[in-house]
Amino acid sequence: MMKIILSLITVLTLAMSGCTGPGNFFDEDKPVEEPYVFDLTLEDMWNDIPINQTSTSDILNWTYEFSKSPRVTNLTEIGYSMNGQPLLLVEFGDYDPNIPTVYFVAAQHGNEPASVDSAYLLARHFARGVPEEVDPILEKINLAVFVMVNPDGRDAGSRGNANGTDLNRDHMKLLEPEGIIMQKAFQKIHPSVTVDMHEFGGAGTIIFQVAAPQNPTTHPDVLAASYVLETDVIEAVNEEWGFGSVTNYPPTTSSQDSSIHRNHFAVHGSVSLLFESAVSEEYSERVRLQSWAAIAVIDEVVDDPGYYLDARQSSDEEGQEGNDIVHAYLFECNDPATKETLRILKDHGFKVGYKSGDESVTSIHYETFLPMTNFPNGTALVPMDQIGWRMISELMEYTSTKDQHYTNSPKDRGQDAWRALESVNYEIDNDVCKIE
Repeated sequence: MMKIILSLITVLTLAMSGCTGPGNFFDEDKPVEEPYVFDLTLEDMWNDIPINQTSTSDILNWTYEFSKSPRVTNLTEIGYSMNGQPLLLVEFGDYDPNIPTVYFVAAQHGNEPASVDSAYLLARHFARGVPEEVDPILEKINLAVFVMVNPDGRDAGSRGNANGTDLNRDHMKLLEPEGIIMQKAFQKIHPSVTVDMHEFGGAGTIIFQVAAPQNPTTHPDVLAASYVLETDVIEAVNEEWGFGSVTNYPPTTSSQDSSIHRNHFAVHGSVSLLFESAVSEEYSERVRLQSWAAIAVIDEVVDDPGYYLDARQSSDEEGQEGNDIVHAYLFECNDPATKETLRILKDHGFKVGYKSGDESVTSIHYETFLPMTNFPNGTALVPMDQIGWRMISELMEYTSTKDQHYTNSPKDRGQDAWRALESVNYEIDNDVCKIE
């Protein structure tokens, strides 16, 4: 009996001290963390296309799971919808500036839901895909997927957001939270290629449409690369679905509209496309078309990443043609249009300030090209070294008569603005002119 008691005491002592050998007497070792399993092939993407629309809540919950993948650099609640639903951005890659970033934006229009399922499956493939299929791609490009821009509209089956606004007409004024978030996401990602995914109400033999940007202020290299990409997608869909099944999006009175996604972000330097699958097709077929076209875009950019990177950089680096370099835009605080101008600029991420000192500045009026050198105290200023002239040119000057929605040009607001053609002394102050 004494030997048994002593043995029990010995075992308890060893257990309490942790000296119980492999496995621990009380199994107190921390569980071994299992490595993430990359278990899906591209074939799984096609096999798992849903027959019917997936619920918004399921898309959100499943997307959150991607945070477990070591390939996902960031899974960000980059903002919230009017009704407080999270807007999720999934990012792959570390945004190496020497490789292009490809960016997909799904379902600005809530009643065009197929792109959400497509965007989810695309993100799932890159989060969980087998290394031999995914790793070579992510060595050539960064990838970002904005899985669902308009969850409120998707829940309601409505084109607009919860406020009834068409988000694809809000890229200039940025009146809605979802529009501001799309601008924020674009600035964060700085993509070389942007794809905006939609559906259209057509019927007949055309089951898919693709559109390149048509805004005239777009850099020619960006336009050229957009048309190359458009042609590649058309060929890829035609080869799979038959000749004549896809076409480029027909020009309309709003084809050049600055407020439309593909035009707006092309002006900002990103090669840009619009996707639209026909709602006359079965839901699963609409998702399949979106997914097929998305893979075609990725394959094309992977085949020639330098071409798309160079197009973006050409737009970023080029100065104002014909008028030397624009160093700053200048306008007066006492101009009645200044308050709205500064609100738009600040919502688009610009730093604004005021001209300091009394030195003269060589400048020309944005519309009449009349010179002005003497700017008094109270001159608001937008420096050009932060983004590039094309973005500010769009915001300040775009006045296409074909624009049926709105423009934000100084002319529309009665704004007087000047381009400074030499360096200007200034102080950054986002409260310039006491604009709230």
